[in-house]
Amino acid sequence: MERYTSFILKHRKMIIVVFVFLAVVCAGLSTKVGVNYKFADYLPDDAASTVALDTMKKEYSQPVPNMRVVIHDVTIPQTLDYKKKLEQVDGVDEVNWLDDVVDIYEPLENADQDTIDEWYKDSDALYSITVVDDETEKKAAVDEIRDIIGDDNSMSGTAVTDALSPFHTSSDIQKIMLFVLPVTFIVLLLTTNSWFEPVLFMITIGIAIMLNRGTNLLFGEISFVTNAAGSVLQLAVSMDYSIFLLHRFAENRAEGKDVQDAMVAAVKQSTGSVLIN
Repeated sequence: MERYTSFILKHRKMIIVVFVFLAVVCAGLSTKVGVNYKFADYLPDDAASTVALDTMKKEYSQPVPNMRVVIHDVTIPQTLDYKKKLEQVDGVDEVNWLDDVVDIYEPLENADQDTIDEWYKDSDALYSITVVDDETEKKAAVDEIRDIIGDDNSMSGTAVTDALSPFHTSSDIQKIMLFVLPVTFIVLLLTTNSWFEPVLFMITIGIAIMLNRGTNLLFGEISFVTNAAGSVLQLAVSMDYSIFLLHRFAENRAEGKDVQDAMVAAVKQSTGSVLIN
């Protein structure tokens, strides 16, 4: 460990340049990393939900509806007009409503009331919609459907979640970082001996975060949970390790050791705490 630390300190300028360069490269690579917003992809192969989905795909060639839309306070003619508009949306494969189950041109009193209530109840119409699986088309289709039905009506389903999650997740990450970074910096200012130490911490951890996000390209894609929480967790955990090292360095300096010897001893002393955590 002493030889390793001594080598780093001896070539510290070159190492800093290399890591800054790699951070810049990884910052660019991070934009190429795909983000997977599908929960089903992370289920075990033997999970009941996974088995059920695989069975449905094998048994039925028809795509599974992935979106439900409710339009409030509409008559049956209005409901049929909305259905035609929804069917014309690019990216929509199929729209199902009551008219696909019963003959709505006959008195509805003659049909099964439970069936009617599933699709049309208290002047509220429920549509079952199948949207294509392509992420770009799905987002465009969801946005257009929202424009058709307006903000007063409702829609749900995996198509909606997949289309809107990227936007909301990105927005949430920005809000979290805007809150966490200033708070972390203020706490460090209050608990360290120099104003430059918090700056050094933030720069170092920022580089580590960029390296982590860029090297995720090796996996091709990451889950949206990792994308949302990974940087914040890395900031919190890495900050602890940095503080361990700084405290040990300060203790060694207080004992009279020079800068290089104090850092070599600090790395050796803090390694155990870092590895255990």
